[in-house]
Amino acid sequence: MTDPSNKRKRRRRWFGLIACLLGTLLGVVAGEIALRVYVGMRGWTANCYATGAVFFVPDPVTGKTLRPGLRLKSSTYDIDVNSLGFRGPEIKVAKTPGTQRIVVMGGSSVFGYVVPGKDSASGQLGAILSQQLQQAGCDQPVEVINAGVPSFTLAQCLGRFKTQVAPLKPDIVVLYLGWNDIPLLISEEQDQPLPQAPGWMERTLAHSTLYGVFRYRLFPPPNPQFAPPPSVSTQIVPESAERFRETMTAMIEAIRESGATPVISTQVMAAGSECDSLDKYLGETPEQIAHNAELGKWLTSEIRQRAQKHEVRLIDTAAAVPCSEEVLGDAIHLTAHGHQLVAEAWAAGLTPLLCDANAAKQPEQVEVP
Repeated sequence: MTDPSNKRKRRRRWFGLIACLLGTLLGVVAGEIALRVYVGMRGWTANCYATGAVFFVPDPVTGKTLRPGLRLKSSTYDIDVNSLGFRGPEIKVAKTPGTQRIVVMGGSSVFGYVVPGKDSASGQLGAILSQQLQQAGCDQPVEVINAGVPSFTLAQCLGRFKTQVAPLKPDIVVLYLGWNDIPLLISEEQDQPLPQAPGWMERTLAHSTLYGVFRYRLFPPPNPQFAPPPSVSTQIVPESAERFRETMTAMIEAIRESGATPVISTQVMAAGSECDSLDKYLGETPEQIAHNAELGKWLTSEIRQRAQKHEVRLIDTAAAVPCSEEVLGDAIHLTAHGHQLVAEAWAAGLTPLLCDANAAKQPEQVEVP
């Protein structure tokens, strides 16, 4: 026969356990509500602390891609991603007749995550280009799409072009990329796995403001490094360089096969030959700074050579935009002023191209006797 006192003890234990769980749950809910009220009063979004987990979703071709419909606002970020997965306002897949559609591809330097979308080079390009076209006497409507994805390499941009950009039928595709390929260029591993999006659990939890605080504020991940770390392996591997060239060739061919015109832009970077005042962004030792400067110079030279070899219009932004702390916030990312200068350089390079295309479309005028 069961002792009644044991039954009472078990009931008390179960009651205590349930009360503890309910108390914890209520505490979590209260904390979540309080934090959401706090961030809401500051004009931030609920996902403002979990930036590392909310940007990306899995992609079968590129490993990861931007989360469609993402809205992120914090003290650092002000980001909108449209339903097609591109930064900026909503766009239609079908072009408006008579409009020149320009797509800019690259990594975070194109995405411009430290400035609002309208202040990125892509965001400013449309207005600047329209003004220059009007001054040149070949005014025409233009639409600029920011197809940059933070951390994307050339190979990932190629995959994104084929699956997400080509269906938009762009007229011009501007390539502003290369820096993210440096880790691959100095690696002898030819078949490296594509970077993946955070797991589904992490992406789900990232919707919680409380989780974002605990995961990313109390236990933050290491700060991202925008320059290669000190290493004995800082030389360009010939096989990796050839793979880079082959991928660039494939990108140019894919753009042309889609009916668009490729345009290559060199990148403004602290490692460029035109910049010798931002060594602090390239490393902590003279050796590391020298190695990374050489890598940047090699990359810029290679980009110029690829444009010449494939007869692609080159916008030499690295030479046109002065390199200083007013332009770069780190080794590769542009400040708001830097984005404006890059947009102006792009517009100057694209205006003749668009004017020529517009002239070719005009019917010949025949004099009537």
